[in-house]
Amino acid sequence: MPKSAKVSRAGPASNALAALALASLAVAATAAQPITSRAEARSLFCAHGSIGIIPTSRPPDFESEFAVAIVEIDTSKAKENLAVTALTLFDRAGKATTMKRLVKVETFGEPRRSGDGYVAYYLNTADGSRSKPWDGRLTVGKTRLRVRVALNGVPGAVVRYTLNAGPYEISGPCAIEWPT
Repeated sequence: MPKSAKVSRAGPASNALAALALASLAVAATAAQPITSRAEARSLFCAHGSIGIIPTSRPPDFESEFAVAIVEIDTSKAKENLAVTALTLFDRAGKATTMKRLVKVETFGEPRRSGDGYVAYYLNTADGSRSKPWDGRLTVGKTRLRVRVALNGVPGAVVRYTLNAGPYEISGPCAIEWPT
């Protein structure tokens, strides 16, 4: 056996310590990786509700339940060809109401009007609006998106939502139900 080679006769305690040290290194390495979607994106608003009066004999594809979410994505690098792929509402028990279809995605650029509460500010399109259809691109800096969707069914007592847009998964509270 060469002089530089050493034989270790470590017992079970030494093996356990070595495994623990390796596990802590793996956790540290994982923790050092940035979680891009949480660090760069945040929820600003979410609400849901129905259209109001619903006909007794509905056409097969009749939509009566909708949701709106406003999110802000702050990126240091421009991104293209992104799409909103899901918006899901969750009730207290965790039951999900999923998106039936995307109605509209736009860059949110509404001016603040005195007297408007935050619900009116986020839901309505004001005179002088700078909101425009979203083209799937994010420029460097902050981009606010307003996402409107039709829902698959009537949600229960909604408390939160999750929106998937490109690599981002954005979650937040959603306890506002607009009146019909």
